[in-house]
Amino acid sequence: MKRMFSLQRRFSTGRRVLCSVQELKDLKGQGLKFPVHVPEPKLSSTPQRIDAKSTLTKSPRRRDALITGFVFWNEKTQQPRSFLNRCPHALLELDFDDSDFFCEGFIFCKAHAAFFDPETGVCLRGPTSSRKPLSNLDALRVGIDGDDVVLLTTNDGEVSKDVVALAALNDHDLAAYKRAKQQELSDALFKRSEASSEVEKIQQQVHQKTMARLKQYELLDERARTQRE
Repeated sequence: MKRMFSLQRRFSTGRRVLCSVQELKDLKGQGLKFPVHVPEPKLSSTPQRIDAKSTLTKSPRRRDALITGFVFWNEKTQQPRSFLNRCPHALLELDFDDSDFFCEGFIFCKAHAAFFDPETGVCLRGPTSSRKPLSNLDALRVGIDGDDVVLLTTNDGEVSKDVVALAALNDHDLAAYKRAKQQELSDALFKRSEASSEVEKIQQQVHQKTMARLKQYELLDERARTQRE
């Protein structure tokens, strides 16, 4: 789903209307993407030495120039939730530009198959081909104003990070919360694999029946040719 609703509407300083509450609910758990402006890295005030090996490509790169965010309706909390659309392990978009962010109710990175908790952004299962430490998604501050879902920004229009969800948990509570969510994820993926196995069994049975019927047709066709001869 590549729909974007009212991205440029502003009704007060520091807020931007993303869509209506009803529009977000109608997405049925899918994400709505929107462009974001994040703070650019500050350049060092220390003079840099320039030599023959220096090139323009070594200047600071604006990794955030094309960053998007996504917002979705959290059925559990009955509130909108939003994160930067960027895998913290490789700085790639999570959805590969199709606005499908979820797998079995968890945020899923299609680049590395990492899973994240949709309520806090905590990484529950890291990249399958990386030994990097698990990193969490950057949450964005969103809220409801009347019938609208709004993105809270600074006066300069930069997004505001939401650290409340994680700040409310101490290290012990966070570890326990993460273990519980990891168990939920494992259970959901196990059920998915069982369902896939059942589908594969049915497909195999259908294939066997189809091949058996084709064999019968071949025998009937061969008998018909023999009788004509």
